[in-house]
Amino acid sequence: MMKIRLLTGIVFVLLISTIPHRALSQCTLNYLQNPGFEAPVAPGLGNNFYDQNIPAQQIPNWSVQGNLTANIIKTDGVTNYNGGPNAASEGTQYFDALSGNTFFFVSQTFVLGCTADLTFRGDFSARDGGDNWDAYIEIVNSSNVVVATSATRSFIPTDLDLPGQDAVWYTLAGTATGLPAGTYTYRARLWDDGNFDNAFLCASPGCLLPVTLKAFDVKLNGCVSSAKWSATEETNLSNYTLEYSKNGIDFTPVSVLDASGINKEYTVQHIPAAGRAFYRLKMVDIDGKTAYSKLQVLNISCTKNTVLVFPNPVTDQLNVNVNFVNGSHTASAALYDISGRVILRKQLVNGTNAFDTRALTAGIYNLVLVQDGEVTSYKIKK
Repeated sequence: MMKIRLLTGIVFVLLISTIPHRALSQCTLNYLQNPGFEAPVAPGLGNNFYDQNIPAQQIPNWSVQGNLTANIIKTDGVTNYNGGPNAASEGTQYFDALSGNTFFFVSQTFVLGCTADLTFRGDFSARDGGDNWDAYIEIVNSSNVVVATSATRSFIPTDLDLPGQDAVWYTLAGTATGLPAGTYTYRARLWDDGNFDNAFLCASPGCLLPVTLKAFDVKLNGCVSSAKWSATEETNLSNYTLEYSKNGIDFTPVSVLDASGINKEYTVQHIPAAGRAFYRLKMVDIDGKTAYSKLQVLNISCTKNTVLVFPNPVTDQLNVNVNFVNGSHTASAALYDISGRVILRKQLVNGTNAFDTRALTAGIYNLVLVQDGEVTSYKIKK
């Protein structure tokens, strides 16, 4: 459904808020990514720029519950849209719900690294449908239990957007006290006739360790995820753990790296399963306190076999991770010393295969992999 654009004058948008101002003054860092739906920048003005059900057009950082359609509206505050607010509550783009006469949630997962109090909010408006529906925000823990809820706004047919009657943005806010460290979900409830924008969530205290991350980024190179991060300060920091999840809730460790305190730059590679891949950094100080980075999310669609050998140089254990994507395969690996003598040999299975290298002397070794008759070799340093 396209919305008709008519040129009008400047439109002023009224915001009605239930935000506790004292809490906001103590809590200002937004934990949510892409909170105003400003990325990527939509071309021109209008709607239907992105469709959450199309992998190449998914709305970054946000998930939509169920097989429902949602898209992005881009406005300039001047052009009239018959079907939604003429201006975003934040920036120029906002979320538009097209669910098919039912309610649904737009959500984002976040991590608390310590026990904290939350302040959260979001802006809602009505579209052009005219149904009765309730809008609110929930905070849900990893057991799918609602632990906090914002104020509720009951939209009625008179709230709908009509020619000469621009829809109003309403801010709904809430707080939560003493939430323990863990993974949570921020989710906003909408109806088919709803818009959402300007999401906000922060934690007090900030759950920060004595480490300042300069950058944390995960990119896909072929079928291998490459996580890179750097820090400007690592006072009393013990180690980092790169963690991986298929669902953004249940995480497993990929690699543990001691804090160097010198280079403060790190790289870890990993072969994820098909589908969505969620990554985060777990940071632990020398007193055992723990904090987490924000999530990085990749969409994985790999059609070729992949092999990852790590670490190199090796100390106690050499890992050979293989990922067979289609059908049955055979693979083997053999480790040779500099004279060509076989030191270790193993048939490989799908996943991580470990070689015990504690008994090896320092030197250069040659790892030879045979996959379906194809031979690949790697130089390994002990």
